[in-house]
Amino acid sequence: MFCKKIIYVWVLFTCCLAHTQTVNEVFQKVAKQYSLAQPLQYKSSYALYKDFDSKKIEESYKGTYYKNAGNEIYTKVGETEILNSKTVYLKISHPEKALEISDPVPNYAGDFDMKPLLALCKIEKFVDRKTYWEITLVAKPYSSLPYSKIIIQITKGFLIQKQTFYYSTVVNFSKDYRSPDPHYPRLEIINSNYNRNPVNASIFNSKTYFTTSAKKEIILAERLKKYEIIDQRVSNK
Repeated sequence: MFCKKIIYVWVLFTCCLAHTQTVNEVFQKVAKQYSLAQPLQYKSSYALYKDFDSKKIEESYKGTYYKNAGNEIYTKVGETEILNSKTVYLKISHPEKALEISDPVPNYAGDFDMKPLLALCKIEKFVDRKTYWEITLVAKPYSSLPYSKIIIQITKGFLIQKQTFYYSTVVNFSKDYRSPDPHYPRLEIINSNYNRNPVNASIFNSKTYFTTSAKKEIILAERLKKYEIIDQRVSNK
């Protein structure tokens, strides 16, 4: 139910007043860590809570992030896979049994492409917790963001270890929708097991997912052969 929302969660940074220089320095070094021409991989856990202070997890997902030295990126969150390689952008939704094919996204950074939303938040707090920095962002008035507050923890190695999103929009948790159960949920994402070990090259190879015949027909890999194909590539128009 909430997996689509989770996948498109963006980590947000901006600058303000006295914290401007310090936050900008941290932001730049974080961006550099994730854009180095080196492999990078880590695991993620996603937990959705009904309210801002709830202890019980309503839904949870596991995630994986892989990047190779060519800055090609593969991510998986729950039952959705996304690949942005040098040749293609793929989104595979297993619940919907659909594979979307698009042209590759230039300078794709996964969850770390923050610039489009910088104007929508301001920094409320910037705290040095000795082993990590904690940045609290709040949505500006009349912002279109679905969150009222976002808290990000960044390690001293400039890697994101935790993100907490407080929704400003109501979500109905009712299972049958006949008895409304509205709440303002909280989403927590924890990243762990960071390393720079090489990633299996097949993950970034489009032939792992599909091939194209001499007649330009798309032939899906065996595990995806019953999936709907949505080809949005400009080059194929």
